[in-house]
Amino acid sequence: MGWRSKLVALRQRFTRRQRLVVGGGVFVVAQVGSFSYPSQYWLYLVIFGVIVLSSAWSPELHRKR
Repeated sequence: MGWRSKLVALRQRFTRRQRLVVGGGVFVVAQVGSFSYPSQYWLYLVIFGVIVLSSAWSPELHRKR
């Protein structure tokens, strides 16, 4: 199973709202963790949160008619 088919399966599994909640939660946890225990490894969690948040953005909803 390639990465593209895994991405399609993930998008079908989680709705837009669920991706917003999960991405926002991961991003907040990464920010709190980076202030509590500063290290470079929190950056990976921030990147994952941003990717999940950006996948929840739908260009069809923001298109002008």
